[in-house]
Amino acid sequence: MKKLATCISVLITLNCLCVSQLVAQDKPAASSIDSTAPKKIVKWWQILQKTPKPPRKGAIYFIPIPIFSVNPTSSFQLGVGATLNWFSGEPADTRLSNSSVGVSYTLKNQLISSLKTSIYTKHDNWILLGDWRYQMSSQPGFGIGTGRQSATLSSPAIVINDNPYGTQAPGVQVITYNFARVYETALRKVIDKFYMGMGYHFDYYYNVKDKLLNLNATTPLITNYYIYNVNNGFSQTSSLLSGVSIDAVYDTRDNQNNPHKGRYALLSFRYNPVFLGSNNNSSTLYAEYRDYVNFTRDNHNILAFWAIGNFTTSGVLPYWNLPTIGWDQFSKSGEGYVQGRFRGQNLIFGQTEYRRHLFGIKNNPSFMSMVVFANMTTASSKENNIALFKYVDPAFGTGLRVNVSPIARIRVAVDYAIGFYGSMGIYFRLNETF
Repeated sequence: MKKLATCISVLITLNCLCVSQLVAQDKPAASSIDSTAPKKIVKWWQILQKTPKPPRKGAIYFIPIPIFSVNPTSSFQLGVGATLNWFSGEPADTRLSNSSVGVSYTLKNQLISSLKTSIYTKHDNWILLGDWRYQMSSQPGFGIGTGRQSATLSSPAIVINDNPYGTQAPGVQVITYNFARVYETALRKVIDKFYMGMGYHFDYYYNVKDKLLNLNATTPLITNYYIYNVNNGFSQTSSLLSGVSIDAVYDTRDNQNNPHKGRYALLSFRYNPVFLGSNNNSSTLYAEYRDYVNFTRDNHNILAFWAIGNFTTSGVLPYWNLPTIGWDQFSKSGEGYVQGRFRGQNLIFGQTEYRRHLFGIKNNPSFMSMVVFANMTTASSKENNIALFKYVDPAFGTGLRVNVSPIARIRVAVDYAIGFYGSMGIYFRLNETF
């Protein structure tokens, strides 16, 4: 609990710094502000209530934010991040573009960095999607497929405790690794709201060390990761997946940060051939759908739906590239569980979320809101004879939202979610989950 208190103190400090940065561009000269704290707070509150400038071509909305989460794999995670939003063309016919960057460090000595982009060019003629990551990280070698067996890390059985505050069983070790990702996809408008294009996708895991594995013990300790690699002919220390994709997108959302209405659908077929560097030939099909039901004209009551289907269509994927939660473009699927907690040859994830307005302020009527949500994950496993929907693992949660940019609809979000097996998590980030 001392560690938790320390982390929360740091979070509050960083958040105060972020508020200072948010108001810096509109802040009156220092000589016009009394140095006493109460008057400074009044000035900041007045700035928040200023009438925002209307959206315009070239307008930039920059928001810094601390990164904070708690989960059983990384323990306490702290870092800094920011989102940059802008209009590449006139707002009347060009949607808002988004770029987010983050660097964080955890109490388990993990370094996590990312740069993610979703860009709409002038007149929405092109959509450019990017996902770049570098990590020096670790996680348990979870079993394949959903269900209680996925928490068993080895044979003889060592079971991980999903509760971030719980004590782990003796002997629990993680797999450490370095990871580099480069994803870039370009889609051209074919007809209004419908796009087609191609992408390139590169995932490289190296310096992989399975610290739980012990083949020299009197009774050898065999891990899920080791068995999967032996059965499918992969190296124990590295894996590389390099491929191209054919992609289609249908997007009628009015804003990607916080949609009030519209639909989003993505279909991506990816081929990963050996001649591009992949360890084995393989292919996958990824499908995603989002929908928003707006009950009131003031956009204060919204029911949102999100579904992902990720399927292996041919060949065999490396362990790390099996369909899994938490590895979508913005790493938001599977709240309530640690990233990578469930994986399998095929995976389906769904989430339903109700977004409810709490109160507003002058010129920012959507200043604060809350959400309640439920999600579910099911994953298959050839190794364990587990078909899709044989086991379904749900999670439930709630969260608060603070609208820090009425024009760009940028929100500071904090969620608390709980899942099965004692799993739980706190998530602090920018924008809606989907």
